[in-house]
Amino acid sequence: MKTAEAIDFVKAIEPQRAFAVHDAQINGRGLAGVNGRLARETDCYRCLRPGASA
Repeated sequence: MKTAEAIDFVKAIEPQRAFAVHDAQINGRGLAGVNGRLARETDCYRCLRPGASA
């Protein structure tokens, strides 16, 4: 899924909270970019680090 598609999806369904899953294939630099963009573009997105709980 493209980042823009994820943003459009989150905006369309308007959840109270949204979290990424299956992001292990993205390296640290890419993950920082994706997480930053999702956080800026939506009001509900939060990045959970491995082992953290919602």
